Amino acid sequence: MKVLLANIPWIAEDGKYGVRAGSRWAHTRSKEIQTVTYYPFPFFLAYTTSLLKKKGVNAKIKDCLAEGMDDKEFISFMKKEKFDILIMETATVSIYNDLKMAKCIKRETGVTLVLCGTHTSAQYREIMEEAKFVDFIMYGEYDQTAVELIKTIEKKGDFSKVDGIVFRKSRKVVANKRRSLINVNELPYPERDELPMKKYNEPFCKHMPNVQMITSRGCPYNCIYCVEPSVYYGKSNFRAVTPEKVVDEIEYVIKKYHPKEIYFDDSSFTTDQERVRKICDIIIERKIKIKWSCMADTKVKYETLKKMKESGCISVKLGVESADKQILKNIRKAFTPDDARRTITDCKKLGIFTHATFMFGLPGETEETISKTIDLFSELKPDTAQFSSATPYPGTDFYKMCKEKGWLVTNDWTKYDGSDSSVISYPNCTKGMIEKAIIKAKKRLFISVLKNPKTLKSYVVSSYKSDGLSGVLKNSMRKVKFIVK
Repeated sequence: MKVLLANIPWIAEDGKYGVRAGSRWAHTRSKEIQTVTYYPFPFFLAYTTSLLKKKGVNAKIKDCLAEGMDDKEFISFMKKEKFDILIMETATVSIYNDLKMAKCIKRETGVTLVLCGTHTSAQYREIMEEAKFVDFIMYGEYDQTAVELIKTIEKKGDFSKVDGIVFRKSRKVVANKRRSLINVNELPYPERDELPMKKYNEPFCKHMPNVQMITSRGCPYNCIYCVEPSVYYGKSNFRAVTPEKVVDEIEYVIKKYHPKEIYFDDSSFTTDQERVRKICDIIIERKIKIKWSCMADTKVKYETLKKMKESGCISVKLGVESADKQILKNIRKAFTPDDARRTITDCKKLGIFTHATFMFGLPGETEETISKTIDLFSELKPDTAQFSSATPYPGTDFYKMCKEKGWLVTNDWTKYDGSDSSVISYPNCTKGMIEKAIIKAKKRLFISVLKNPKTLKSYVVSSYKSDGLSGVLKNSMRKVKFIVK
């Protein structure tokens, strides 16, 4: 049997392009507004493809978004290659597009259709009951599930024995028990050779080309808005690849793809600081010369940051979210504003570039807490920052809370992209207040960038490498117009 794993086409009606597989926050982007075009590496699809191949399955992978492939081109490709099974990843904000496309694919090719991803994992029963053209849904972590499902399809076996799938039996929807979490040290490297590796440039990185890696799965924390613990893994957890294996993959990636920077896209690369320091020691011992950056948390110690710097770390992303301690307790965030203050101060001492993320509209938000958070950004002075609207994704405790209390203002999934538009409204914090807060914060960010020569240079260089001099001029004019407006 021929199996295709795909990040299927998704081009919004307004001409924006989609960002789905590999992204924590699926969304659409405009090439006219964003400084650098962004296509995240589709980790789950790539790991599953690699594992399937290891198990003897004739599997291929296609990232239609990174390749710029539209609906007609993809269906033509499906017909030409005559695949028997299609595994396609979905997301909340793209689900209408995904189901429409899936129905068309089924009609045109007759392929066995398997859905996976965050949205179908959270709402598998509703989707199976409505979308009769879908044959199976794999919910949660699906690497090993895909192997067993395909083997069962080939043998025409008993689907009730395959953990982690949803299917129909006598026209009734049947959901098997959740699959036990995989041992990440047993996974092969993700499939990269079949993918357009030059397209996967993480905008946060300072050097292009760069390669994205993950060295762990899960997170020991349990923030109410996070999809991973509740939807993908069924619980808070942390599973890490051994330091030796991590550095082995670094060497492999450098030799094969020649990146100028590596980006560790773990939920938090610094969760186990002893492990991080060991990884750094091995990089130094093996005399590997590579710049790298990562997602980190604000409890990382100075000694760990120092060792990271010595081994090549140049940038970290930090989740600050809010300046209000009660809000952080409400969302079960295990960090405080003081943690952020200390960590960003330490990074500045060491010369590590910082990017801080903030969310407006978390439970307990008011006009006062919004002002506190914007003021905290100004106090911290991270090199760059991201401001987004708190979005309750299906399957999370945040979504359940919002639904029970009547805080949701729309059931249109296309609005759930975590960007400038809010999908919630509280008695003391309306949708409009949240959206105005994002605009205010972004204006302050742009002004701070203009005052920071190092950061301004980084933006200009990234824009130039992506779109040339004309891109620099266009991006500059758009930012100025936004500030003036």
